[in-house]
Amino acid sequence: MKKILAVVLAAVMMTVAVVAFGACGENNGKETLYVYTNAAFAPWEYMNEYGEVAGVDVDIAHEIGDVLGYNVEVRDVAFGSIFTEVQSNEMAIGLAGITITEERKATGIFSIEYATSTQYAIIPESMASSVVEGKLPVSALAGKKVGTQENTTGYFLIDEAVHGSEDEETGEHVKGDIEGTGASCMSYRNGILAGADLGTQIDVLVIDELPAKSIAEGKTGYTVVQVDAEPESYGVYLNKNATELRDDINVVLQSLIDNGVIEYLLLKHSGAIISK
Repeated sequence: MKKILAVVLAAVMMTVAVVAFGACGENNGKETLYVYTNAAFAPWEYMNEYGEVAGVDVDIAHEIGDVLGYNVEVRDVAFGSIFTEVQSNEMAIGLAGITITEERKATGIFSIEYATSTQYAIIPESMASSVVEGKLPVSALAGKKVGTQENTTGYFLIDEAVHGSEDEETGEHVKGDIEGTGASCMSYRNGILAGADLGTQIDVLVIDELPAKSIAEGKTGYTVVQVDAEPESYGVYLNKNATELRDDINVVLQSLIDNGVIEYLLLKHSGAIISK
């Protein structure tokens, strides 16, 4: 498999040679690209058995650095801190399974979409009867203590379902799907911590598909099911002024997609063990 990756990456390097030449000529390969992530979202980012930050996004970051001629420094921070760090540095990017949303576009800019994901729930097997046509309706979480990772799509989905929302035109309160049922939304700094509380402090955990499957491994009496909600798209988050960097990264990402590198990386990291 390593030989396959080498061949694929060689094709990527050839495809973006012009971009790489321009970047290297400008910074002589010495400028640092700071990559902010949250290493508790396997297989996208996690701590490996050596205590190092690893994952699909980390490998993508290093490919970006190699092609564009930057030194790459990966920094593991709380998920919410990624955005503030990038907003203060034009040579910083966020790579952490970050969903492209209009709210986030108001504070930064995004690369092209490089992957998609959907929300999944880790539920007790006793809840299996609530699944409808292979998906779990949000309404099935009525009365449940639902764990989520803070500042992620799963959190916003469940928080709105529990507390309701405000109609943008009228300002009137729109009742959430499980509002008033005794359900609660509990946010955690990362999915690993939430998974540790599953069955004690929380009844269900809602998070992206691949992290959900990783966290659920070895948990007896639980199953993973897709939540009946819209899928989301992942992108690299950048400083609003970093338009040239964004354009260069887009070229690299498109080559990684076209040459099957990201698909390979997903296969490579999906079996990884999270170090606790």
